[in-house]
Amino acid sequence: MCARIQGMKTHVIVHGHFYQPPRENPYTGLYPNQSSAKPYENWNEAIYETCYKPNAASRYLSENGKIKYVFNNYESISSNFGQTLLDWADEMHPKFISKLKEADKASIKRFGHSNILAQVFNHTILPLDSMSTRRIQIHWAVEAYKARFGHMPEGLWLSECAIDEATVDVLYEYGIKFVILAPWQGVAINGVPRNGKAMPCDRPFIIEGPNGGRISAFFYDGEFASSVSFGHMLRDADAMFKRLCEVRKERKNPPLIHWATDGEIYGHHEPFGDMGLAAFIKKVNDSSDFEIDNYGSYLEKHPAKEVATLNMGDDKKGSSWSCMHGTGRWERDCGCHTGGPDNWNQKWRGPLRKALQNLEAKVREIFDSEVKRIFGTQRTYESLIMDYSCVLSHQKTIQDFIGELHLCEEDSVKIASLLEAFKNVMFSFTSCGFFFNDLSGIEPRQDITYAMCACAILDSLFETKLSKSLLEDLQEAKSNIPGEGNGADIAKKDMPKSPNYAIACSFFVLNRLFASQYNIINNWGFFSLIEIDEHRARIQNTRTLRIYDLEYETTYKPNGGIVFTIHNTKIQKAMKVNLAQLSEKTLSDIMIWVEDNLMLNVSEQFIDSLSENIGLYLLLSSTNRNLEKDSVFLENTGACLKSIKALILGRKDMDFEKRMIRIKQLCHFVMIKGRAQDIQEIKSCFSRYFNEKSDQFFDHIDHAMGLEALQMLKCARQMGFEPDLTSLQNTIYSHLQSSSMDESLRRSLIDELNFC
Repeated sequence: MCARIQGMKTHVIVHGHFYQPPRENPYTGLYPNQSSAKPYENWNEAIYETCYKPNAASRYLSENGKIKYVFNNYESISSNFGQTLLDWADEMHPKFISKLKEADKASIKRFGHSNILAQVFNHTILPLDSMSTRRIQIHWAVEAYKARFGHMPEGLWLSECAIDEATVDVLYEYGIKFVILAPWQGVAINGVPRNGKAMPCDRPFIIEGPNGGRISAFFYDGEFASSVSFGHMLRDADAMFKRLCEVRKERKNPPLIHWATDGEIYGHHEPFGDMGLAAFIKKVNDSSDFEIDNYGSYLEKHPAKEVATLNMGDDKKGSSWSCMHGTGRWERDCGCHTGGPDNWNQKWRGPLRKALQNLEAKVREIFDSEVKRIFGTQRTYESLIMDYSCVLSHQKTIQDFIGELHLCEEDSVKIASLLEAFKNVMFSFTSCGFFFNDLSGIEPRQDITYAMCACAILDSLFETKLSKSLLEDLQEAKSNIPGEGNGADIAKKDMPKSPNYAIACSFFVLNRLFASQYNIINNWGFFSLIEIDEHRARIQNTRTLRIYDLEYETTYKPNGGIVFTIHNTKIQKAMKVNLAQLSEKTLSDIMIWVEDNLMLNVSEQFIDSLSENIGLYLLLSSTNRNLEKDSVFLENTGACLKSIKALILGRKDMDFEKRMIRIKQLCHFVMIKGRAQDIQEIKSCFSRYFNEKSDQFFDHIDHAMGLEALQMLKCARQMGFEPDLTSLQNTIYSHLQSSSMDESLRRSLIDELNFC
């Protein structure tokens, strides 16, 4: 326990900056598979599973390792979430979004202020942006936050904490009350220089803009932030709390101790960091010396009184939390990088930023010209961009937004396309693309791809030569890796090999060839299928509103391949698409359709025959050494896997007890004769079953279905499979206190799911 110090409680605020750069393919809206993230599909999924999801339901274990509590850590910590991350989660993990909204409401109820801050929309470095872009980024961010949480944000997380005095005026203009900064981002208090000393972290300060804007700034505790991020403090919650007590004593009972780190430290960078955080929070809550708080609440009780002077950096363009030179890391070879050979440099940053700035200026010029042609003096292109926030925040579809402008079809497509192109230009300045050590990395390539996509949209509509101009500029950005060449070489490698509407058409045709009626899909990324028959398809890009009337022909190759010849009837252009041109993600989808189709076609009669004979087959093969059995084992293993999937995930019409018997018989064969990947496939199948049960039990646990789930779990464990029960445990925990649940079912669920 912490030694008692006389006086008021010390307020403790833990801030997590949760963010992932945009990872979508801007030409399609799809998230590609990333081999470096395996066993997960991509890095968003990897970090979701190891950090974002666990923190929404973190386990607090008893001494014997059973789950005592499940905490939503977001209810107790201050946080911000990047809009690109939330957009992805909206689509892929809506239950996680629900947990964030619950945390928002719970924190307002507890503190009177939300734990959750807004964030610069797509993580650009504001001091390096034009004033127009700064307003757009903050406006989009505020509107997206309001649409999601239903109220104004009080604080805003600045990308890389990057700030200058002019940014303060824009933040003030949009009603932002406070920001969080690193302790070295202030250089004076009330005009008195700090002479290199860190800013105090025990109170907020006023920061001012040149035009009179005034907001508050909290300078976080650098020591605690570093210990959490790099000192493995999360591995021992007792030691972490002990250090908190020591800091309190050393600083003579400060009113506030707070720190900010990348949120990914709480589980991704530090395995099980969410549990360390949950245990630490519980110790703080149980202590009589400390009180968990958030920034909005603390600021209301203790408003800033002193004025801090901002550090403007080496080049007088502002400061940040991860560049000792100010903001150089995002525009020049300042010396900051993330590794690489000694002879590498980051001289590519300057030409890359210059190329993107040139593109932005040209796109703004085209946009301005078109808006003046269409609207005259009634609208400006910047007002349209600001209003476009309702689409980016998902309050309206682009169709609805454009429809309210009452334009002809041609101008509707042009305005929608200009807005989509401009958004891609904004995304091309995402800070991650400048942060690392080489131009050829994932993040710079992503920024370049956004820029090239913007060029492609406008070149096809206005007969501009933006792509050509951008490629010429990108030639000046040189990779450190000779084989990668320059920015133009990288851009060309990553350009689509076929028009994406043609690949979308191929996808829809393949879907109808291989998928069951339950898997028919009418959307591929942001391409929507309007109609299709045996030879024609009509497809719309739902972001630019362009419609493509296509004719297609399917050719089957002798080697089993498929080639689609697709003819764009409007421009009289034909193109060929083969399976090799489809992404790994799309090919994976096709495999799932095929497997699900096979599963649906497995009859109960076939399962009965296979189950009843497989044991005898094992016996005969073990006693007859001359039997040629390798190929037969392989064939029977495939049949068993197909049947096991059908029994676990399908065949709901089959007697449940009989299903259990058949699963055990077939799993027994695979456990003896199957490969490691076959066994993993069965484990994944059981995990998928319990994830589906979690969804079914979200609002109510049906007694009979609850008992069936328990029997399935016992069956899996008897056969040696321990499926992933995380989602099921999270759902069941919220129901354990329900008065409507049968006591015997409650007891069984507690025992089988490892609850106290």
